[in-house]
Amino acid sequence: MRLTAGVAVILGAAGVTLAAPLHAQSALEFSLGERADTLAAQRLLLRTVDDERLFRASQFGARVAAEIEAASRALEAENERLLNELTAREEELTELRPNLSIEAFRAAAAAFDLQAETVRRDQAEKRQRLAQFEDSERRRFFGQSAPVLQDVLSRSGGLVLIDARAVIIGVPGLDMTDEAIAAMDAAIGDGGAPPFPLSVP
Repeated sequence: MRLTAGVAVILGAAGVTLAAPLHAQSALEFSLGERADTLAAQRLLLRTVDDERLFRASQFGARVAAEIEAASRALEAENERLLNELTAREEELTELRPNLSIEAFRAAAAAFDLQAETVRRDQAEKRQRLAQFEDSERRRFFGQSAPVLQDVLSRSGGLVLIDARAVIIGVPGLDMTDEAIAAMDAAIGDGGAPPFPLSVP
């Protein structure tokens, strides 16, 4: 789940949207001795967040990554075991071939091919479940993020939040990803048991 589609604004206060480009907002009046970039960051209504880092660096994202890693290792071990079994069966058929009629060998070979295809399909479906699990957990994470991000945005003094990837050039202070990660960790932790647990293999 991405925070924005293109450069669309996804979160604001009281319906506030950007009235001018980022560079235009930085044309502010500064007092002597004050840093322009610091003042611009403080007065900007805009804040950004890196939603990929927000997920990956959170306790929730770390738990999801650990579950997927453990399931991947188990799936690799199962793949190796099944490959060894299929290899042994193929060698057995090769040894039996001289003693079987053509019809019997063809039937045995067809049964072997079906078994191999079934294994391939089942293992592919298990790999797909890993991706589906991550996607489901991402949706659950970001589904709970809106009020948390709104609170962090308000406390930062911003009114509009966009994906950091939509910003080409920005002044220091725009990004609030670190604050958002800490707030999400405090609000939901690792998310607890997922509604659809990962069971691979």
